Amino acid sequence: MVPVEYKMAARIARELRAAGRPKTARELAYVALSLASLPGVNLEKAVEPVLDGRFSREGGGIGLWEWHYDFARPGDPLVVLDLETTGLSPSDNEIIEIALMRVEGSRVDRLSRFVNPGVAIPPFITSLTGISDADVRDAPDVYQVLEELIPYLDGATLVIQNAPFDLGFLRPRIRRLGVKIQNEVIDTVQWARRALPRMRRRGLDYLIGAFEVSIDARARHRALGDVEAAWAVAREMYYILTAGEPRRPAEV
Repeated sequence: MVPVEYKMAARIARELRAAGRPKTARELAYVALSLASLPGVNLEKAVEPVLDGRFSREGGGIGLWEWHYDFARPGDPLVVLDLETTGLSPSDNEIIEIALMRVEGSRVDRLSRFVNPGVAIPPFITSLTGISDADVRDAPDVYQVLEELIPYLDGATLVIQNAPFDLGFLRPRIRRLGVKIQNEVIDTVQWARRALPRMRRRGLDYLIGAFEVSIDARARHRALGDVEAAWAVAREMYYILTAGEPRRPAEV
């Protein structure tokens, strides 16, 4: 269950992005929150309690801090990364898909690859992800894909939903190639504890719901779709947590 104030804040942010300019609390109450003007009702007071760190005060209106400073700045790249696997155990299960998105300033590079796990994909995983044995039969093995992935990690801060899970698979396999993952890591689950303290569950589906992120349902539980969703929720939380004070994401 997503607390109603988080949903209201998401709608205000969406309205401001669509407008591309600050709006008054009264305008936002009318448009974003569908509140009518009623005798004795102060619409400004209805809006103020739901405003979080994303929102700036600009003249007599409300704007967004994202208009003033970037999440991924030149010289400080971010790599959002996600895996799909045959199960939950890094030692007993295998990777079947890897995707990432490297963002630095306005430049965005994406990588998405199937991985041949060398074992049959369990029916439950195929049902969850849509990835079948036929999809990965002619795919490269994990070490070939990791060799392609490693250059994207250079100098970047990693952004991962539930980072211990993905890194539990990646670190031992990359180590066999003679490489250690020493990047700074942002776990969006940990950010959510601080940015959305009233959320009892912090899985990606719940964060997508809290921020009303638009994503094709068919893309969920596919590596690149989850990367795009994790990027969207991480960006929202970055501005909540920085609240007008620009900082490196790794230092938030």
